Formats: sequence, structure tokens, C-alpha cells
Amino acid sequence: MNRSMIRKLAALGLAAGLTAGSAASFAAAARQADAATQADAATQAFEQVDSITMFRGPHSWRAVDDDTIIVWATPFDPYLVELAFKSYDLKWAHAIGITQYGSRVYAKFDAVKVGGFRYPIDSIYKMTREEARNLTRGT
Repeated sequence: MNRSMIRKLAALGLAAGLTAGSAASFAAAARQADAATQADAATQAFEQVDSITMFRGPHSWRAVDDDTIIVWATPFDPYLVELAFKSYDLKWAHAIGITQYGSRVYAKFDAVKVGGFRYPIDSIYKMTREEARNLTRGT
């Protein structure tokens, strides 16, 4: 084989590899966009609140996506909490912390702590127990 044939084969292999890699990243981006669209549609259906009462810490919590969690202040009061920034560790976190002033958690003031980092709370939405269960099952 001559050098020009080897170069052409190498270029063809490189092009095929880049095409396969970009197709995989486009598929992952599409999945993330679908999850974000579902979370955005969900927040439009809920009542936005400025703060919630939480005496100790959250009773329970569940990550919806990288910047949205469902926080159960009590066993009967779920809230959808949107973070100002994405937390890529949220999916794998075993525990989170929520800052609070007194016994209230305020949107735009308090933060969710994940893995030693603070993520400010952008907005809080009141949910029913059934809505929280359905949104959790959908993820």
C-alpha cells in the first residue's frame, strides 16, 4: 500500500469515529432536553410559593433532574424545588442539606447543599401528594 492510500483510510476511519461519537452525544442531549421539558411543563401546572415551613430538615427528597428536586417537608407536604444551577452530582447523592432561616426555607435566599457545594433555590412550587408520586414515577 502506498502512503496516500493509508492516509485516505486513516481519514475515513477518523471521520467514521467522529460521526459515531457525535451521534451518541446528540442522543444524550435529546434525552436531557426531554427531561427538562417535562420538568418545565410540570412547574407551569403548580402553584408557586415564596417559602415553605420545614422544622428540622426534609422528611424525604427525590431528584427529578439535574436542577429540580421534590422535597417532602412533612410526609404530607411535597414541594417541587428548582435550583438556580445544575448539580450533576444530584442523581447520585445519598443525602442533601437545605439551608433555612428559623423554620422556613425561602426561594432566592436559601440553598440546597450537595456534595459540599451550595446550589441556590430559584423557585418553589406546592404540589399534591399524587402529583409528586406521578412525577417521581415518570423519571
